[in-house]
Amino acid sequence: MQHIMLEGRLGRDAEIKTTARGNKYVSFTLAVDGRDKDNNKTTTWYNVSSFQENHTGKFAEYLKKGSGLIVMGTPSFGIWTDRNGQAKLDINVRATNLEFPTLGGGKENGDGQQQSQQQTAKQSVNTQVAAQVQAPEPEDDLPF
Repeated sequence: MQHIMLEGRLGRDAEIKTTARGNKYVSFTLAVDGRDKDNNKTTTWYNVSSFQENHTGKFAEYLKKGSGLIVMGTPSFGIWTDRNGQAKLDINVRATNLEFPTLGGGKENGDGQQQSQQQTAKQSVNTQVAAQVQAPEPEDDLPF
């Protein structure tokens, strides 16, 4: 199974959606910046969805456009043709873990209670993620 870890920013507010079977999931786009071989800035867009119950609840309220986020999950790819006949690549990630990269960052809006609630939610989510991540076991057969 393939796994991917991305750090980027949300391209739009997260949306809570429901499947035909009644399962809730959260959906959003993630922009990840990088550099090409000529050192020009590039942005790669990922479609992210998560069926994790804690991601579709209170956590989703903090997934706002422009927010920084670390996404861990399983990638999938799809090719489609646009109106001009150009082949396009969709990069989709089914998230298993979401984490805010820093605590207390973001815009000042003068609402101390909202900032406090956001920090509490971020700390709670980061604690949950840390508890789910297990350290890999060392391998004795490494070639280096």
